[in-house]
Order: sequence, then C-alpha cells, then structure tokens
Amino acid sequence: MTYGAELVDDLDPDPALRSYREEHSWPARLGDFLDADRVVNDAVVSGSNDRIMRTTVDWLAEHRETVEKGHLLVVVGWSGAMRREFYVDGEFRQVIPYQQHQHPDLQRLTDVYREVAWHDRESGTRLITQILALQSFLRLHRVPYLFFDSIESSFDTLGRAGLAGGGGVEMVDRTHFYRFGDADGSMADVLRASGTGWKGRHPAEDGHETWAHKLAAHVVAERLLRRPTTAPVTPPPGPAFARRRGFRSANRDFLYP
Repeated sequence: MTYGAELVDDLDPDPALRSYREEHSWPARLGDFLDADRVVNDAVVSGSNDRIMRTTVDWLAEHRETVEKGHLLVVVGWSGAMRREFYVDGEFRQVIPYQQHQHPDLQRLTDVYREVAWHDRESGTRLITQILALQSFLRLHRVPYLFFDSIESSFDTLGRAGLAGGGGVEMVDRTHFYRFGDADGSMADVLRASGTGWKGRHPAEDGHETWAHKLAAHVVAERLLRRPTTAPVTPPPGPAFARRRGFRSANRDFLYP
C-alpha cells in the first residue's frame, strides 16, 4: 500500500519502472503537496509492523542530525497486525500466516506460527503496543509524525482483540493518527469507497494521489509540521472508536478489496 505494489511489474528490475513506482506512490505525491526537499519510501511488499518499528527507529538513529534539526516528517501506514518479522537464514523476513514462502525454513516457521501462535488477541495487543511505543519515541525526540491504518482499520484489529475499550486506545494521540478507530478509516477502506482504481489488490495511481491529498490536508489542518512538545497526550473529546455492530474477520478478502 505504501511501497506502490502493482503500479508496475514489481519483479521487473528496469530502473525506469522503479522510478515510475516511486514517483506515483503516495509518499512521493505527499512530498510534492507538502513541498518536501526529499522523500524516503522505506516500505517493502508484505511488510509487517515489526519491520516498521525496527526500520523507523534504525533510520532515525542513523540520521540524528536531521532529527535534531527538526527537518523531518515521519508518516507511518500501519500494516496488517497478524504479519510478523523473523530473522531467518541471515535476513529479516516478513511472514503472513496464510501465505506460502519459497524458503523452506521460513515456510516451516510460518506453519508453526499459524497453527500454534497466531491469535487475534496477540495481534491486537502487539499493534497497540507498537503504536504507543513509536508514538512515545517520536514525541520524545520531537519528530513530527502522522500515523494511519493501511490495510485494515484499527477498529477491527483492536475490536477483535477485545481492546476497543482499553486504556491503551485512550492513550493514542488521534491528532497524529488519521481516522484512528473509524470503522472504515483505513487506506484500503477509504479508497474502496472513493471509487478510485485498483491494480490487483493494491491502489492504482489515482488512489495514491487521492490518499496523498487526504494526508496532506490533515497535516496542514492540524499543523503537524511544527515540532511536537513532550507534553502528555490529551485525548480529543468524543468516543475513540466508531460505532458498528460487529468487527470484521481478519481474513476477509485477504484484507484487500
């Protein structure tokens, strides 16, 4: 969703195709709208929230001068909570419980994870922990940021885990989390309702353009490019979660339209 999957043939090594993908995925378009000097799209296909945590902290640690000057906006599209990252055969590798993997050890690990350890409660608990941990890290270092749900709304992920009314939900800074807890507030949900195009299971160019517009409008309206203070989060008034009768299944249509 962030990488720009299926905008072009993802397996084709042609640098022209890579440039096209990078220029038309929502991070580049958001950078255009906000007049950024540089855009770094650090996403990968099938990336997990485990990877998001690791690579975001690593990147900020390696660019401390940029962080300290405040010349930075971090935008994170949280991925499917069931996804995991494991270090297998000398590499960090991404795991989706119901996908097949060519690497035999990774497939063996995926089978065990799916059969033994995959559970909505664990997925939801890990998601809210990661959100609050990265939120605290960015606020501590006064890094402007914006979060959103990429594939599935936190309404469903946390709801299935029994965490919709938990204290962790109230600690999320919703000013910095676009449509947090909205029943249909994920990027996939919003673009599906907007009628923009899809390429396979991922947004087409007009979808990326629309999403970048929405994020840019939120950044400007909430004045997120100012360096944040380290004051405690004060939840805005109103319910943290939208109302709906039930929570959708985690396997619904592979979490894509």
